[in-house]
Amino acid sequence: MALPLAGKHCAVVGATGIIGFSIAKAFAQQGAVLTLLARSAAEARPRLEPQLRPYSLPGTTTTTTTTKDTGDFGVPAAHRFIPLDVADRESIKAIFGARGSSSKPQTGTAVGPIDVLVNCAGITQTSLLMRTSDEHLSDIVDTNLLATILVCKHAKMRPNGCIINVSSLMGTKGGLGATAYAASKAGVIGFTRALCREMASRSIRVNALLPGWVNSSMWTDLKPEIKQAFLKDTPLNRVAEPAEVADAALFLASNGFANNCVLNLDGGLSAA
Repeated sequence: MALPLAGKHCAVVGATGIIGFSIAKAFAQQGAVLTLLARSAAEARPRLEPQLRPYSLPGTTTTTTTTKDTGDFGVPAAHRFIPLDVADRESIKAIFGARGSSSKPQTGTAVGPIDVLVNCAGITQTSLLMRTSDEHLSDIVDTNLLATILVCKHAKMRPNGCIINVSSLMGTKGGLGATAYAASKAGVIGFTRALCREMASRSIRVNALLPGWVNSSMWTDLKPEIKQAFLKDTPLNRVAEPAEVADAALFLASNGFANNCVLNLDGGLSAA
């Protein structure tokens, strides 16, 4: 049975975070060749790369070990780790928008043409608005929303590709101490819907994934009483595992009719 992402070039921004890497790992299991982008990409590579299924060309059983940057099918010949600080607008433009062939990525740190793009970089907020500095408010919006917009603007998406923007349940439900975070994630949803219309002429699908609470440091760092309150309001009475979020991203990437989806993955918390 053919793997749904066999031979597809998938770029994941924020790939060293627990959700971003879970998505990258799931995509690799389904045959994708990955470009993982994050500020800590170079440092994290020795730890993360052994967990990824090595890329092999469709129809072969041996892995690609060549040191060439690109293979014959216009995709990288192996998984790549590229450092990227999404707060640096010029870096986004340089890494995603480098000029080159429309069918083959350039060498070096240029991402090149992409089949599936996942925007998963983000920073959180755990303070009331009046206690949050103006600088931090700006950082939250720039990282969670503006960087997503700029990556989508400069990324070289192939026709019939797919963009997945990771938003949050707080983008629709809100949350105490998360005003700027909720606003930025709501913006991601609005941006996704508008971009879906703009990408229609190239048959590029654009979707948003809205996880609720996930078993990560953002959850484990909460006070016990706050955890209990959220669990009480969640019909499944638990949080998501990162692999479950990755399964949802895989659905959005591989289902050819999934377009303008705003997919809740919250265990039912949004019904409370």
